[in-house]
Amino acid sequence: MRDNGIPEAQAREGLDGFGGLAQEALSRLISRHDHDGTDVRQEHLDQFLKLLASDGGMDPASLLDAMLVRRLDPEMVACTYAGEAARVLGEGWLSDELSFVDVTIRSERIAAVVRRVDEMLVSATAPEGRSALILVAEAEQHTLGAYVLALQLRLAGYNAVVRVAPVTADLTALMAANRFDIALVSIGCTAGLESGVSLVRMLRLMSRGEIRIFVGGAVPVSDEVLLERTGADRALRDVSALLTELDDSVAGRPLDRGAKRRLGEGVGSSLKGDRCGT
Repeated sequence: MRDNGIPEAQAREGLDGFGGLAQEALSRLISRHDHDGTDVRQEHLDQFLKLLASDGGMDPASLLDAMLVRRLDPEMVACTYAGEAARVLGEGWLSDELSFVDVTIRSERIAAVVRRVDEMLVSATAPEGRSALILVAEAEQHTLGAYVLALQLRLAGYNAVVRVAPVTADLTALMAANRFDIALVSIGCTAGLESGVSLVRMLRLMSRGEIRIFVGGAVPVSDEVLLERTGADRALRDVSALLTELDDSVAGRPLDRGAKRRLGEGVGSSLKGDRCGT
């Protein structure tokens, strides 16, 4: 029996949310190899997990500085070690080695690191061309997958915007002020399915049918059912398949190496003062 003090039904809901995060959003979006084919090194992963488990608040800048000492740039931390750490947390929960609270706090810290690297990438590069809108449906407990997807799209040359369970007024204002080529609606569980249906419907109405809408996530239904229920254009569960669908001239463009160097320089100075507490 898990010692989390949470009723079994609620704990199972949390497990489903985190399991979907680790298995769908991360295991599929991020492989065990980085983009250069480098294996995750266990000693680096152990240090990353140790930093995530530290007592008190966690400063993403300090964590990235510590990993930079090991010659791991912020992009590699976010696109390789974050996914592997999420997998380890999921295994720890399933084996009763970690409590629900431990998994929740540490997964949120991983999310804070990914968001910070994404912000650094935005300031270091100026993607030109297509734009993507990523919407997370209601009832999703973990949004790390959406931010990882946004980061991956930025690395592929896209402008990417993430909104979590947006209300109609906010989505209307966002669509009026921006032009998006594609929209991706992430549905993490059965409870969020109706919210996903509503988001697709609003996107159709606000874009006058001119935007391509993809739907996916960890919701436990088949792609056929997902398309039938939501009315989206395509159901895709991993970023590699998504990028294959998009313009090869944009999707295949590598991250500028000069920008990557700038991304790894001055991590602390650009990130200080923004802490993720427990």
